[in-house]
Amino acid sequence: MIGIILGVIVGILMILFLILLVNSPGKIQPYRDENRDVLAGSVAEIVRMDVGGVEQGMILKGRSDQNPVLLFLHGGPGNPEYVMAKEANVGLEDAFTVCWWEQRGSGMSYSSDLAPFTLDQMIADTVEVTEYLKERFGQEKIYVMGHSWGTFLGMHTVAAHPDLFYAYIGIGQISNQMQSEQLAYAYMQKTLSESGDDKNIKKLEQFSARDDKDMTPAYLSLRSTLLSEMGNGVTHIPQSRLKLLLPVFTAHEYTLSDLYGYAMGSLVSLESPANQSCYTSSLSEDIPSVDIPVYIFHGVYDMQVSYKLAKEYYDLLDAPVKQFYSFEDSAHSPFLEEPERFMEIIRQDILGE
Repeated sequence: MIGIILGVIVGILMILFLILLVNSPGKIQPYRDENRDVLAGSVAEIVRMDVGGVEQGMILKGRSDQNPVLLFLHGGPGNPEYVMAKEANVGLEDAFTVCWWEQRGSGMSYSSDLAPFTLDQMIADTVEVTEYLKERFGQEKIYVMGHSWGTFLGMHTVAAHPDLFYAYIGIGQISNQMQSEQLAYAYMQKTLSESGDDKNIKKLEQFSARDDKDMTPAYLSLRSTLLSEMGNGVTHIPQSRLKLLLPVFTAHEYTLSDLYGYAMGSLVSLESPANQSCYTSSLSEDIPSVDIPVYIFHGVYDMQVSYKLAKEYYDLLDAPVKQFYSFEDSAHSPFLEEPERFMEIIRQDILGE
């Protein structure tokens, strides 16, 4: 009987493996016109290239190579967001040629022997990818958009290299993440206490949010789960991790190796010196001004990266042009939660269409 059960389990695992293998060819579908021919001037390509001495991957996608170029800096760190944006039909590729770069240690760019990477290394990688995009598409400058951790990386990059970019666009803007975590911890305590959720109170009180040393993967996982259930995490309308991640693991753009990198990279990147620097610094102190236009999009329900602190940072930030957009039905991901309004602002206020 035990042999039969083990045989069934092995059989099921083999079937799941084969399904993943068939659904993971690592290919991207081109844009097509009404005659089903490849759309002239469109871009749909998976690129793997050396960046900072490490092979890194990116997805280039856009309806016209004559559109401006946008570099998207994903969150996490370690959580590429191409598939999530695709599922939400955000539509960035209709207005830009978008580079969905998978950062060092993430997804397509994961490596098991990768040395610990710092913020300076990530900035250097961002600049190298930007220079590649400028040359590839014949652009004098490009746009850069960051989400969550990507806003921390993005602001440091544009502050050091403003000459490379037309404008900076931040979604779920980090300002002082350690202070944000402390606000989130107090909020979770209060909310759980008011609802009488003793089980989760006990789980939460196993941790604290005093300093960066408390930001362990175990705590951050619990924090993300609790905030998501409260409507203050990744999205305002709670979604299970399975619902969020299943499209990733069925995406044809990824190979099995990429999927392994996606799973492992999210763990490795959290413990990187680059991510730790996010908790030991404050953009209000380090970057009080930048020399290019700044546009910030933030969901009012966001406690994963404090809406309140993001607005305070915006108010003191000195930039030649700046705008702050509040999204009343969103938490941490307004570009996924309210994509139509998001793209309307992009087109009208940033691109001036």
